[in-house]
Amino acid sequence: MAHFSPHQLSNPRANVFILVNLGCEMLYVIDQRLKAQQIAQDKSVQVIHDVTTVLLEPKFIDSLLNGSKSNSAQLLTAEHCKFMLNDIATCSLMRLDEQSMSKLWNLMTMVYKWQLFVSRHQHHLLEITFRHLDAVYRLYPDAKRHMLIDFTKNTLLDFWNACGEEAQLSIYQTNRAWLQCFNTKISLLIRMGFQAMDGTFFKEVDQEYFTEYVQSAGDNIYAKSAEQRERPQREPNSMDQLAAQLNIGPPQGEDLQPINARQFQQQFEQTFNNVLFDDPAAASSSACEFVQLQPTTPSSESEATTMISRGGGSLLNQNLLDLYSKMP
Repeated sequence: MAHFSPHQLSNPRANVFILVNLGCEMLYVIDQRLKAQQIAQDKSVQVIHDVTTVLLEPKFIDSLLNGSKSNSAQLLTAEHCKFMLNDIATCSLMRLDEQSMSKLWNLMTMVYKWQLFVSRHQHHLLEITFRHLDAVYRLYPDAKRHMLIDFTKNTLLDFWNACGEEAQLSIYQTNRAWLQCFNTKISLLIRMGFQAMDGTFFKEVDQEYFTEYVQSAGDNIYAKSAEQRERPQREPNSMDQLAAQLNIGPPQGEDLQPINARQFQQQFEQTFNNVLFDDPAAASSSACEFVQLQPTTPSSESEATTMISRGGGSLLNQNLLDLYSKMP
């Protein structure tokens, strides 16, 4: 692998890939929570479609691409990226409180970081991005979303091919470097055996399904893990691995002793302190039970005027679209 200077690891042309991939991961979690909270399907469809339309707004994508080519272009900071995605997430009929958005951000960044961790080539970045886009379309497909996804893929492909091999490698490495500051423990990844208790990732694991996840990095990991749970024979050693990480079990050469339930509970809680986000045994939560979506409607006539109706009745925040479409 070529050696890159700090400047080359801050390539602003990576901005569009960071935002699009994190945005798609955000949509996965929003969809999972809409289903878990039993939100009416018509409202769920509207939320997913509205957020997708703002995230992939052609003017927004073009502004990111064109802005990244200027001499004064800079790589987005984590704070700026988080602010933009928070605005995009709440452009429709829902709201997230600060705590939920913070934890949603941790999920987005850590899952994307794992996807790039298991990648081995710069072109894997484009493959991951395309899988993200295809999986977002499959959430609630319709003709408009199909056209939007295809336009985004073609735009990114043209941009990628125009960069050349060296710039492509720089964009890929910038994405990986940008994510290095995030080291949150995610219960979903721990439960699947992909993440250690110190927050690092395992390069190789024994589970048969590991290769399947690596080869499909970018797919909806929450839907995929739910499918895996329906095939228990694919996770024969998950509890053994969890016990090993917790250092549960007597030292060699000592007689077996009954487990003290209170002591075990204290050890478990201490070990899992600050692990996001749910009980690893809670199979239905897909490690993001924390995200609370609050449907909302415009509370006043002035607020209503900031939202416009686009084809199919979708409500989009026009001010947000205008702001992002004018980004330098």
